[in-house]
Amino acid sequence: MNIVKSRLKNALALAIAASAISLTACEENTAQAPQSPSVAEQTAIAKVTRQNSESLYEDYAKMRAQQVNNVTYNLQVTLDNKTESFSGVTDLSFDLVANNQNDLTIDFEMGSVNSVKVNGKPVSFTYEKWFITVPAAELAEGKNTVTVDYQRPYATDGSGLHRFVDPENGEVYLYTDFEPYDANRLFPHFDQPDLKAKYTMQVTAPSHWKVITSVRETAIDQQGENNVWNFPESAKFSSYIFSLHAGNYAVWEDKFEDIPLRLFARQSLAEYVKTEEWFEPTKQSFKFFNDYFDVRYPFVKYDQIVAPDFNAGAMENVAAVTFNEGYIARGEKSTLAKMGLANVIAHEMAHMWFGDLVTMRWWNGLWLNESFATYMANLAINEASDFENAWDVFYSGTKQWAYRSDDSVNTHAIELPVPSTGDALTNFDGITYGKGASVLKQLPYYLGEENFRVGVSNYLKKFSYKNTELDDFIGELGKAAGKDMTQWTQDWLYNAGLNTIKVNYQCSDNKISQLNIEQTAPSDYPTLREQRVQVGLYNYADNKMTLTTAIPVTYKGANTEVTAAIGQACPDLVYPNEADWGFVKVDLDDKSLASVEKHINAVESTTMRLMLWQSLSDSVRDANLAADKFVHFAIANIEGETDYNVVRKIAGSLTTALRYLTTATRLEQKDYADLYREVEDLYLGLLEKAEAGSDFQKMWYSRYVSMSKSDKHLKNLLNVLQGEKSYDGLTIDQDKRWKILTQLNRYQHGNYAALLEAEKAKDNSDSGIKSAIYAEVLRPEEQVKAKWFDVVVNNPDNLKLSTLRYIMWGLFPSDQGKLEAPYKAKILAHIPKLNEGSDLELLSAFTGSMLPTECTAESETELAKLVDDYKDMKPQALKSVKAQHQNVERCVKALTLLK
Repeated sequence: MNIVKSRLKNALALAIAASAISLTACEENTAQAPQSPSVAEQTAIAKVTRQNSESLYEDYAKMRAQQVNNVTYNLQVTLDNKTESFSGVTDLSFDLVANNQNDLTIDFEMGSVNSVKVNGKPVSFTYEKWFITVPAAELAEGKNTVTVDYQRPYATDGSGLHRFVDPENGEVYLYTDFEPYDANRLFPHFDQPDLKAKYTMQVTAPSHWKVITSVRETAIDQQGENNVWNFPESAKFSSYIFSLHAGNYAVWEDKFEDIPLRLFARQSLAEYVKTEEWFEPTKQSFKFFNDYFDVRYPFVKYDQIVAPDFNAGAMENVAAVTFNEGYIARGEKSTLAKMGLANVIAHEMAHMWFGDLVTMRWWNGLWLNESFATYMANLAINEASDFENAWDVFYSGTKQWAYRSDDSVNTHAIELPVPSTGDALTNFDGITYGKGASVLKQLPYYLGEENFRVGVSNYLKKFSYKNTELDDFIGELGKAAGKDMTQWTQDWLYNAGLNTIKVNYQCSDNKISQLNIEQTAPSDYPTLREQRVQVGLYNYADNKMTLTTAIPVTYKGANTEVTAAIGQACPDLVYPNEADWGFVKVDLDDKSLASVEKHINAVESTTMRLMLWQSLSDSVRDANLAADKFVHFAIANIEGETDYNVVRKIAGSLTTALRYLTTATRLEQKDYADLYREVEDLYLGLLEKAEAGSDFQKMWYSRYVSMSKSDKHLKNLLNVLQGEKSYDGLTIDQDKRWKILTQLNRYQHGNYAALLEAEKAKDNSDSGIKSAIYAEVLRPEEQVKAKWFDVVVNNPDNLKLSTLRYIMWGLFPSDQGKLEAPYKAKILAHIPKLNEGSDLELLSAFTGSMLPTECTAESETELAKLVDDYKDMKPQALKSVKAQHQNVERCVKALTLLK
């Protein structure tokens, strides 16, 4: 899965190299079936009582993986476009271990069970909300088939089998999203990754619908107003990557070599789909991965479905990947947006091998699944696409997410115990994706690029259609490189925390006489790591800061002497992570920092300028550099920067620093309104100077709109909305209109309410409805807050989770604290109620968006108490309050520099 972000035995290798036999065919002939436990293992299976919970716990899943094996499913599912529930019959076939003492539980969340049969005979069973229990006495040793006849409501929160009604034409669309533990919201089964299975399916659906899963249908039979779709047996894979999508989807077709490609989207979005943005990166990624892995794509066909209300960026369902509709724009995309889509396409495709073909045993392996796909996607974009500067984009996006996460109170080891699927849900974070990918990115430098590639290829060949542990992957890398990875694994994967390095050097006669890399670690996470980086030495001459030399060095411990630097020209700037080989925070020495302040635009390397601006931004966040000083520095230098990625970084950091200044103004600590208006004017000027139709024009327009709040600039936006003001090369499409209306409503400019009503009448799309709600919710009006707060707290079931998120994002922005105050006690009282329920997605969304905070010492104290009060709550609630407490703590420190 992606959130930006998406993932043969050795004896087969020669045969595959010599022939075109697919992995799917090889699986049937050569892949080993799971072996039944030995007699000793059979008698060693302890009697385990399953915990009654919305989550599946690892200890129980381990027992069940010993209890059953050789699993297959035959699914019969009946869908319609009129009711709000569906029905099905599932045959679960499996081998039961001898001497079984445990009842059998079958995962199935919050449906209704009509009957359960074992080997064709009705049996007694119990069903309490989360799973069906079949007594051990009802089962036979060896082969069993359990048949469950059931019904279940469609989901409205984007998980399980989600139902969406298109407000534009009334068409119903269904799709599934299962990771980590929602496949049991479609059909009763063993919902854990190490019980891989094969699936056959028969789906009854309205005759004008298309039905999509991991394989193509073999027949479609008419049955009155419905069609019955027959799908043959699939390859063997885990249920969280099984899928079922259905509806009147528009479809486009293409092909890569012998792999059929299809793209699906809602009919009302079809006019906005640009197929070249999808099929071209798909073909490029297929070519790259087939060659890199030396394992041909194993799943016969490849579909991509753009799904409404989708919670994540995309999901790697086997051969039927789902994407968020945000990747379809109702106007022109920037190059960066197109690159982002290509990256997500590559990420999910990488999962077909790493995650789908070879799968983690349990959710502690989630990081490797996601990190690998993240790294490989960026490698594919860099090596095989038409886009440029892929690693700069990775650095400024994914890697910064990793750094922020690792430098936060919620940091954790990359590889960590995951007691339950509920805990797994909280680990879709910057450590799992960003840090893991960054750590994998350094391995080719550490092991050698070809050694890394061979190790990955051998891993995929050896463990195809199986489940693995971390040691399996690291072991193959170590074998390929001839290197013991034990210490590296311990330091980087099992220990949390972000290290900082700083260069200490001396010069004599204008030559370096001594240069050391000093490494430090946070007191809570004291591990000092070994890592290979480059020390970049820069010198200023003729108005240019030029890289004189880059010295590769493997540093470790607290101090590493870099002898290769001795005798080099005394530098004006030293950067100990040249070209971004390493995962580490850099603290510039005083001379280098002074050079940056004088000559940042003279640095020739765009990647170095990007990293230097990031260092300055980090200093603001860490309360080492006053936010107003950074804003003045950015204003003075931004027009001298010519690279798009660097300018984007400066603008993003400028926005962050300005938040501290607007907070100081609001708290009457110091008035920075004039400085804010200076930035508004600057952004408008940069927009007006930008080349027509360029990426710079698109970026500055977006930045200008989001920054505008003074009457002068809101009036300008109103003129743009009404067509009285325009910019050559810039089309004000529907999505841009909504962003203007959001600003006008937030700051109550002009006839904002009437304008909003008029726009709602023009755009009744799903995106338009959500945008209209968000614009209204943002208004600083008591009656508006009361109306929508009541919906979120008292009537959430009336809206989809995707819509509720828009409401929660807009209810109480930081500048509307006075409007939030009357609701503070109600918000804090509602969180324990959500914690007692089972809707983990809503709990996470509510605590992440609605916790009352202010950048004051009083708020910091209150949140510190909440951290203690929430210590026994579900991790979704605890992590949110810890993060908010830390954010307030940092803000308070940053404001002290402004006094």
